[in-house]
Amino acid sequence: MIDDLVAALRHAYPEISIEQVRVSHPGADDDGVWFVRHPRGLTEVQIESSTGRPPFLIESELAPPTRASTIEAAVRLVGDRLGLSFDSA
Repeated sequence: MIDDLVAALRHAYPEISIEQVRVSHPGADDDGVWFVRHPRGLTEVQIESSTGRPPFLIESELAPPTRASTIEAAVRLVGDRLGLSFDSA
């Protein structure tokens, strides 16, 4: 679920900010989009899932849209798109 992905991203990158898109017409417009930013990130990353469940579509200016079928894969893709390393100390 998206809540698990958000928790995993915040655990991996404590300074991350994640904001769900605000729609004009709730229920009619698709609100299954989240914007991810990090102070050291190279760009903004977008996560899409109309159901809030995998697969998640991960997008950024730096790479083509990629589907992640697990939370772990989504965390890895978001980190890569942000230009952050899991091994940074």
